[in-house]
Amino acid sequence: MKTLILRITLSIFLGLTFIGCEDFITQDPKYLLTPEAAITDENSAQNLLNGAYAAVGSNDYTARFSGGFSSMLGSYQYNSSAYNMNMQATGDNDALWKIFYTTINRANAVLENVSKLPDDSFKNPARKKEILAEAKGLRAFAHLYTFWYFGRWRDEPSSEYGLIFRDQMAELTNVYQPRLNIKDSYDRIIADLDEAIANCPNYSTGKRVSKQLAKGLKAKLLLNRGWDNDYKEALVLVNDVIQEATAVGIILEPSLTKLYENSWDSKELLFCRYREQTDDVVSAYNFTYGYNYAITGLPTVTLAKAILESDSRFGEGWGMVRYPSLTPNTTNFRPKKLCRKGRFIGGDNDKYTTYFLRLTELYLMQAELKYRTGEPLTAAVGPINTIRFRSNLGPLAPATPTAFEKLLFDEYFKELNLENDADWMASLRLKGANGQAMIYEFRGGTVALEEDRFVWPIPTSEIKFNKLIKQNPSYESLVY
Repeated sequence: MKTLILRITLSIFLGLTFIGCEDFITQDPKYLLTPEAAITDENSAQNLLNGAYAAVGSNDYTARFSGGFSSMLGSYQYNSSAYNMNMQATGDNDALWKIFYTTINRANAVLENVSKLPDDSFKNPARKKEILAEAKGLRAFAHLYTFWYFGRWRDEPSSEYGLIFRDQMAELTNVYQPRLNIKDSYDRIIADLDEAIANCPNYSTGKRVSKQLAKGLKAKLLLNRGWDNDYKEALVLVNDVIQEATAVGIILEPSLTKLYENSWDSKELLFCRYREQTDDVVSAYNFTYGYNYAITGLPTVTLAKAILESDSRFGEGWGMVRYPSLTPNTTNFRPKKLCRKGRFIGGDNDKYTTYFLRLTELYLMQAELKYRTGEPLTAAVGPINTIRFRSNLGPLAPATPTAFEKLLFDEYFKELNLENDADWMASLRLKGANGQAMIYEFRGGTVALEEDRFVWPIPTSEIKFNKLIKQNPSYESLVY
């Protein structure tokens, strides 16, 4: 039995798709090969990298990915245990852990096999270094979100509750590993991001890792971590991306409506979920329709509903969409920026994406970082007003730090609700009128908040069989 379990566990990590490059990322593998036999030249190296990107196109990167953060914030009740701060070690928890490490393992397959190729195997001598840098950026992305969900990333540097950092393809000899401490976890992710910043190509599409994406992710890491000099370094990175944006083709869309219409083709997106095939949602229901079947209606927290409905952007992001069934002309009120056209047979069922990072978020980060590095409120509010002007909203001028932090949190929430981690993380960084983290004001006493429960438990599949790993505090009594 133990051998069988180990084989099943390894199969999660070792599954690789090799994908033809005439399509960018085709989710269904065209052929399966062992990396040693298949990776012989630039074409096959690119195919292997495409297979790593395909993992990010999976359904687990839709509702599960952002719904977990939104449920903890209390703005939506996608995951009821997360909404009640009583997360379990199965279900979404297990699925996220597995898809993050599947992504990491595919990136490691690229790094291990492409690095062995002679430089003269590449028609373009620079492409080998770029492929390896993209793989490191993708590995950093998946490790970072593993850390934010499952690691105690807010702990002191010496805390033992960091990542399992995987830098090799999973094998019998390395499938079970202990956790790093917090400092080492950050150091390993930053090392990968620095490699991506140095050697990735400039931005050309939000479907791939770029130099600008790596800068943005590193800035997010530093902003959330908040150690000595982190804010100054993060501000330099954010300023760099905003200054480089026009030259490399990153733009603010003229409206949120246009952004949501363009979905993964929008030039505002630095990174997003992408799937080549969109034409049959019925047969691929759980794949492309994740948001609409999982997220029901308006926020349940009174303050969340009030913040959204007070702003004209609400009508661009929410509205009537087709119900997730084959019943003709049945509609419900849903986040239309995610649900899009709805489920039906035939035709183009459209581009269901997840907005991992977009330019708007960098402007809001820039405002926060200006504030945290001591710039006057009149300067710090500038990037917020830039975003508001895009939606034909007037400028704001907060007079006090408390007013600024409330304004900034509201902007994160109005712009980015349900898209990624941004509003959840902002609720932990920014303070409300009572001096506590904004999460306490936002939840308004609807649930008992314990900081130990601001991260999820290590899932059952890892705890039961990995004897080298320790569970996060406050989850030790879970039954596996």
